[in-house]
Amino acid sequence: MFKNTAIAAGIAIWALCATALGAPGQGLDDVQVGEKGLQTRIALICDGPCGLEKRGDGIFFLRGVTADLSLDLSTRSRNIAGFTMTPDAEGSLLNVASRRILEYANTKSCTIAGRPATCVDLFYADATARQAELATPSLAQNKPAKEAAPEPAPKPAPKPALRESAPDRLSRFASLGPPERLQPPTPARLASVRSVQKPVEADKPVIREEKPLPAPRAQKFDYAGQVEALLGKTLTPGYCASARATLQSDPWALGAMVDTGLCQAAAGKSEEADATLARILEYTPDNYEAYVGRALIALQAGEKSVARRYFQNALDAPPPMEESSRIVAAMRGL
Repeated sequence: MFKNTAIAAGIAIWALCATALGAPGQGLDDVQVGEKGLQTRIALICDGPCGLEKRGDGIFFLRGVTADLSLDLSTRSRNIAGFTMTPDAEGSLLNVASRRILEYANTKSCTIAGRPATCVDLFYADATARQAELATPSLAQNKPAKEAAPEPAPKPAPKPALRESAPDRLSRFASLGPPERLQPPTPARLASVRSVQKPVEADKPVIREEKPLPAPRAQKFDYAGQVEALLGKTLTPGYCASARATLQSDPWALGAMVDTGLCQAAAGKSEEADATLARILEYTPDNYEAYVGRALIALQAGEKSVARRYFQNALDAPPPMEESSRIVAAMRGL
C-alpha cells in the first residue's frame, strides 16, 4: 500500500503519488516518498525492525526484510527518476536512480502517521549531472553510473568562496610601483637660545588614592574541550591541518568542512567559524555536528538562549544515541 500523504519528520515534504510495479514482500507494510526543493525522502514502514545501511551512492541495504518492487517517478520528481527494491541475501537492495548530482545522503529512524519507520534523506545539487560536471570538475569523479535524460534547469547560483588562493591575493599588488624612499626634513636652526628661569612651585601634599581590588579573572571557555566532550573529536593541530587539506582538495567534502569550522572556533575565529558552520547547514539542514558547533560559539559569547536553541536543533536531527545523551546533559547545565 502506497499512501499519498506528506512525510513529516523534522521537515515538511510534499508527498508524491507513485504506482507500484511489484508488491512489497513480507515484512514491508508501506513505502512513502516525499520531496521539497532539492531534498527527497523515502520512508519505509515495516511490521518489525527495519535496519537500513548505506552501500554506495543511491544504494542501500534493507536487512531482514524481503521486497520486490519498482517505482517510476520520472513524471513526479525533479530529483529522482524512481527506485527499485530487489531481494538479496538476508534482505533487499534499495537502488535510487537520481536525476541530479547526489551531494549527501543519510538514514535515520523517523515516525510516519504515528508508526516507527526508517527514512532515507537525499540532498541534491541545484544542477543536472552535465551542468555540475562542467561547473565543478571534482563532482565529475562521483558521476552516477546511470543518469536520466537531462532536463532544462535554472542556472545555479555561484557558490561562496571558502578560501582565497595565494596568486589571487598577490595579483592585487601587481600593478603597484616600487615604494619611494623619503628623506627626513632638515631640522630648523634657531638664531639664538635664551635661558628661561624655572618658576618656583610650592610643594603639594601627596594624596594616596584608594584603588579597588582587581576583579577575579574569568575562566577561559575551553571550546576544543567541549567539542571533545560532546562530539568525541580531538581538535589537535594535526587533525585541523588534515581537515583543511582535505577541504582544499575537494570543496564538497562536507565532513572536512565541519571539522574546519570547529577548528576555526577553537582558534578564536568565532565569526569565521560560525559562517562556515551556517554554510554547511544550507547544504545539509540536519547536520547535528554543525548545530553543536554553533551552540558552543553562542555559549562562549554568553548567549545561553541561543545556545539552547541550537542544541535543540541538533537533537531534532537526530544524532546517535550516545551524542544525544551528552547534548541533553549540556542543555541541563545551562
